Amino acid sequence: MMKKILYILFALFVLSACSEDTTEYLQQKEEIEKANAEKQKLIDEENRKNAEKKKELERLKQRLEELEAEKNGMVPEPQLLTMEFKRADNVGLTDNITCEVYSSTGIVNCWLSSLDDPKTLVPRFTFEGTLVMMGSTEVTSGSTAIDFSEPVTLTVATSKETKDYIVYVYSYTGLPVMRIDVENGRFITSKEIYLNAHMTLTEDVKTRSAGDVVEADLRIKGRGNSTWWKEDWPKKPYRLKFNEKIALLGEHKDKSWVLLANYADKSVLRNHAAFYMGKISKLDYTSSSHYVELFLNGRYDGTYELCEKIKISDHRVAVGDDGFLLEVDSRAPEESDSRYFRIYSLKEPINVKEPEVDYDDANFQYIVNYMDKIDNVFYSSSFKDPSHGWQAYMDMDSFVDWYLINEITHNTDAQMFTSCFMSLKRGEKLKMGPLWDFDLAFGNTNYYERGPEGFWIKNSDWFNRLFDDPAFVKQVKKRFDYFYDHMPEIMREIDATGQYLKYSMVANEERWHSLYNYSAPNVEIWGRYQNEVQSVKDWLTKRMEWLKSQYDGM
Repeated sequence: MMKKILYILFALFVLSACSEDTTEYLQQKEEIEKANAEKQKLIDEENRKNAEKKKELERLKQRLEELEAEKNGMVPEPQLLTMEFKRADNVGLTDNITCEVYSSTGIVNCWLSSLDDPKTLVPRFTFEGTLVMMGSTEVTSGSTAIDFSEPVTLTVATSKETKDYIVYVYSYTGLPVMRIDVENGRFITSKEIYLNAHMTLTEDVKTRSAGDVVEADLRIKGRGNSTWWKEDWPKKPYRLKFNEKIALLGEHKDKSWVLLANYADKSVLRNHAAFYMGKISKLDYTSSSHYVELFLNGRYDGTYELCEKIKISDHRVAVGDDGFLLEVDSRAPEESDSRYFRIYSLKEPINVKEPEVDYDDANFQYIVNYMDKIDNVFYSSSFKDPSHGWQAYMDMDSFVDWYLINEITHNTDAQMFTSCFMSLKRGEKLKMGPLWDFDLAFGNTNYYERGPEGFWIKNSDWFNRLFDDPAFVKQVKKRFDYFYDHMPEIMREIDATGQYLKYSMVANEERWHSLYNYSAPNVEIWGRYQNEVQSVKDWLTKRMEWLKSQYDGM
C-alpha cells in the first residue's frame, strides 16, 4: 500500500514538473512569435517604402523625359545657380536671405539674420538642368517647404547625370542656442541661491548633432569671484545644476555645468586655447567646453562658453569614492562653506572642494597629514631623492605639464594664488590639475607682469623649489619642446575657433558693446574681433620664443 502511495506521489510530482516546463516553453514560444511579428511589420513597412520610392523614381524619370522633350533635347549640365529665401514665402523670416552657392564643392551656405528665424523654409532657386530633387521628391522653387534644421541634400538632375548640393542654413551665428527660462521670469542676482528653471538647447546645422533639441529642468545661480561682483563686467557667469544627469553637446552625462561669460577676454578664446593645450597634455582631465548663444528669460545675452564643472566623477576628476579634489585659493577664508588648511610651503590656504568634510573628521585629517608629508620633505636634505623626496608624494608628469601650460599662457592667478586645483587618489601621488580660469592670461592684464617675456609661475610657491631639482628641470625642458613642436596645431585651433565665432561675436558686440570699450584690466583695445584673435596669436608666438631661449639655456 505504501509503495502505491509513493508511486502516485512521484507521478504527480513528475506531471507537475512537466506542466511547469510546458508553461515556460509556451511563454517563450509566445514571446518569440511576438518578436517575429514585430520584425515582420518592420520588414513590410520597409518594403512598402521601397516600393513607393521606386514608384516615385519612375515618376521622376518620366517627368525628366517629358521636360527634356519640351526642350528638344537641349539639356545643359546640371548646376544650381542661385538660392534665396523670401519673406513673402516664409512667415516669421526677419529679412530676405541670399545664399552662397559654391558649385565647385557642391556647398550652399545660408545665414539667417536672426537667431529666432524659422528653419522650415520655402527656397527660391535658379538652375541649369531639368529638375531639382530632394531624395525622390521633386522640389519646386517658391513652393516646396523644407526643414533645414539639418543639412539638406538637393540634387539637380537631367536624364543623363545629376549633381548634389548640400545646403547649410545657419541660425545667424552658427552656434548652438541655449534658452534658459527661470521660474516666474526671475533674473539671477545671487551666487548663493539657486532658482528653478527650464532649458532648451538646440544644435545648429553644422554642430555636433545637427538639429537636435535637448530639454531639461535645472537650477541656476551666479558663480565666480571678480567675474561676478565687478560692476564694470555686466555680462555674468552662471552655475547650472540639472535635476537629472544630462549629456550636453556630446559630453558625458552629469548634473553640474558652468556657463563662462568671458567678458574681460575680448577674444573669448583664452580659456578654450588653454583647455586645448590641456587636452593634448599629460594631465588626467581637462574640462570640455562648447560655445553657445544664451537666451535668458527670452533676452539674448550673448556668446557663452558651456563647460564641464570641475568635480569628482568617473568622467571628470576620477579619484574614486574616497579621493580628494583640492584648490589653492586665497579667498577660501572668506567663503562660509570652505574647509581649508595651511601648510608652511604655501602662502595661500588649501581648500578641500570634495568630498564634503568637517574640520577634524577622518577625511580632513587624512589630507592634512598627507600634505604635511610634502611640507616635511620640501626643504629637507632628501628633497631631490626620487624615492624619499618630493617625487614620493607628488606626480612629476602632472606638475610639469600644469606648470608649463600656466607658464606659457602667463596665467595671472596660477601663481599658487587661486583656481589652482589638485587631486589625490588614495594610494597614489598628488596630481596638479585640472586647469581653470584663463580669461586674464595671454597678456590680458594691466597689473603685475604680463609677458611675453619673464617667468611667472616659476617664481611661485612650490615651483621655485621644484626648479632646484635637476630631474624636474630636465622634464620641463623635454615637455616644453613637446608644446613648442605642437604650436602649429595650437595656432590652427585658435584660428579655427576665431573663424567659428566671427558671426557670434557680431551679435555679442551688439548686446554688450565690449570690443571698442575699455574693461579693466585690459591692456589693449583692438576694436575688430579678428584683431583680438590676432593679438592673442602674436603674444603667444613671442612668449614661446622667449621661453624656448630660456629653457634651452638651462
